Amino acid sequence: MKGWKNLFGEHILERGRNYYYDGAVTEFQKTKNGYRAIVEGTEDYEVEIEIEEGNICDMYCSCPYAEDGNYCKHMAAILYKMEETEGEENEIEETWMERRIRASKELEETIEKIPEEELRILLKELAEQNDEIYNMILTRYAVRIDEKQMNRLKQEVDNIVYQYGDRSGFIDYRNAWDFTSALQDFLNENVETLIERNCYLQAFEMTNYVFKTIGNIDIDDSDGGTSYVADICYEKWKKILENCNDEEKNKLFSWFLSHQGCGYVIDYMEDYMEEFLMNEFQNREMLERKLKSLDEMIEKQKSSTDGGSTWSVHYGYQDNVLKRLEIMKKLNYSDEEIKEYRKKNRQFSAVRKLEIQENLACGNINQAIEILQESKNLDIGYPGLISEYSKQLIDLYEKHFDKKAYKKELLFYIFECPQNDLVYINKLKAICTDEEWRKYRERILESNKNYYIQYPLMEAEGLYERMLENMKNELFIYRLDEYEKVLKKIYPEQVRDIYISYLYKESERSSDRKRYKEWMRYLKKIKGYPDGKEKAKEIAEKWRAMYYRRTAMMDELRKAGF
Repeated sequence: MKGWKNLFGEHILERGRNYYYDGAVTEFQKTKNGYRAIVEGTEDYEVEIEIEEGNICDMYCSCPYAEDGNYCKHMAAILYKMEETEGEENEIEETWMERRIRASKELEETIEKIPEEELRILLKELAEQNDEIYNMILTRYAVRIDEKQMNRLKQEVDNIVYQYGDRSGFIDYRNAWDFTSALQDFLNENVETLIERNCYLQAFEMTNYVFKTIGNIDIDDSDGGTSYVADICYEKWKKILENCNDEEKNKLFSWFLSHQGCGYVIDYMEDYMEEFLMNEFQNREMLERKLKSLDEMIEKQKSSTDGGSTWSVHYGYQDNVLKRLEIMKKLNYSDEEIKEYRKKNRQFSAVRKLEIQENLACGNINQAIEILQESKNLDIGYPGLISEYSKQLIDLYEKHFDKKAYKKELLFYIFECPQNDLVYINKLKAICTDEEWRKYRERILESNKNYYIQYPLMEAEGLYERMLENMKNELFIYRLDEYEKVLKKIYPEQVRDIYISYLYKESERSSDRKRYKEWMRYLKKIKGYPDGKEKAKEIAEKWRAMYYRRTAMMDELRKAGF
């Protein structure tokens, strides 16, 4: 299959090739009419390519870019994978690599032959014609980085914005990834060079300029490139802080302090600056400011048992109380002062969790159990915590052979806390008589809290007829899909009829091509059931008569062979 690359823009083709090389193409399979696969990106996208006599006759992808009628990078990734499957990719890759190596070697040999004086003249001419080369030379080799050179570097950043933006400065989806990649390259080349030259304040200034640019740009950032650039800025700040002297550190500290909540960048990007200020500066003044800030946040939570959490871009949610205790240690608070703070704030679950861990580590099992039971009452408004405490108690009772308490806690956990699997239900079954278990099983199946494990439990207990009856009343078909294999063997006609009913209900609502493709898969599925071929054909004929104006639907019926 040749010539397919001409269907794509160069930047789309490159990004598709990168997806393919990164192994983002999964569930790749050959179909009757071509190929189907999932391409993993910001989301998982379904892609189908239809081939006829060696030529592409249709392509589909579930991503927003393709739904607008464009050929996307996910399609390109599948086509690269197809070439590999058909035995063509290795030849293409080898030829490309050989060509690149040969070209590099040829260039190196030619440069070696150029007299040094001519080489200097040539380099000067190239630098005068290309701002990036000009900046690279001065940034690496100038005696000092003056304000004039800093302005040139900033102009290079501005040129990147101009290159990828429209007249109003907006970066659309097609250019967003290339734009953010160019900024990443700038940081990793120019700012890194400044750091290597120990020009830390200049490196900091340029990092901030890029950060401000990405933090204020109007961009359709569906691929998340903005956060990648912000992450690199954070790492550059960190590297600068680790290497600069005390005077320079104070200047960095003052900058972050003065730029808190000042509108320097869009609101969510301010999190990066706030986090850096809170987590990376470890001098006493900063630690004391953190302590004061945490105290203010914790004080607002006094009416609850949750001291609150602080969001960190790099570290996730951090409990305010635990963070406060950590800073107290860094500030060399005495053990007695820390102990007194914990005692005073024992209402917060974080403090009691520490007590539980410490008692367990010391072998004080009864004390740990007592605190867990106490915490179940204190944290009654937090279901997640109650579930956590109950599971810990079950584990402790099981290990220490307290059968009565073990069963009681199991019953509490199963009927008061939502279940996600059958682990604890199986534990209960193992210690019940048959009669007891049947009663508990019925309660579990009737409990709204246990909805997610009802079908797995029915399957484990062999309640297939009950499963089928429940599925008739389900709003979505995915439950039947999940258990089709086992139910089809026992109730093939009934399962077939549920699928037929689903298709008729769905088709009453007009939809899009993606949904039509899904319906075709169910039509084909029905063909595998008793009298399924006739039933599927009957549905297709009714659809053709009723929905002939739905062009896309008629097209999908034709492609599916109906």
